[in-house]
Amino acid sequence: MSIHGPFIYRKAARIDTPGHIHFYTFSCYRRLPLLTNELWRGWLADSISHARQRLKIDLWAYVFMPEHVHLLLKPRQEKYRISEFMQLAKNPMARRVINSLKKTHSPLLKQLSLVQLDGSVQYCYWQPGGGHDLNIWTMKKAIEKAEYCHRNPVKRNLVQSPEKWRWSSFRWIEQGMRENEPMIVDDWVDE
Repeated sequence: MSIHGPFIYRKAARIDTPGHIHFYTFSCYRRLPLLTNELWRGWLADSISHARQRLKIDLWAYVFMPEHVHLLLKPRQEKYRISEFMQLAKNPMARRVINSLKKTHSPLLKQLSLVQLDGSVQYCYWQPGGGHDLNIWTMKKAIEKAEYCHRNPVKRNLVQSPEKWRWSSFRWIEQGMRENEPMIVDDWVDE
C-alpha cells in the first residue's frame, strides 16, 4: 500500500503472464481533466511510444480521455513487467508537465499538490495507485476492449462518432488512416 496524505491507495496487482494482452487504465490526479491540452497529450504519446520500443510491447488500441487513458497492450517477450512499462510511459511525461508548470508558476500546481506525512509537498499528475490492469487471453475479449476504447468519447458526449476523436486508435484500426495520427498502432499478432 502507498500512503499519500490522508488517503491510502492500494497498489494494483499485476499478473505478467506470457501470451496475455493487457487492458490498462490509469487516471489523472484527482480525476482532473488534465489531458485536454494537446501538447501534454503529445508528450504522453511520445512517452508511450518510447516505452513500447524500449520494452518491446505492442500497442493494439488506445484512447486518451480528458481525465483517464485506456491502453490495450501486447508484450512481445515471454518475460516482461507491465508495471515497468507503465512507469516508463507515465513518469517522463508527468515530470515534463510538472516542470513546465513550475517554470510558469501555474496556479494548477496547487491542485496537483500532495502534502506528505513529513509536511513536504509532492506534485502529482497521475492518480496514485498504479491504475487498473486487466489480463486478457482471448481475441474476442481484446476486440471488445478495443471497441470500448473507441466508444468511450461518444458515450461521454465528447464527439458524435468515434472517428471524430483524434486521440484514439479508431481511425488507424477501422479506417486505415496513417497520416497525422497521434500514435502508431501495431498489427494484432496473437502468438
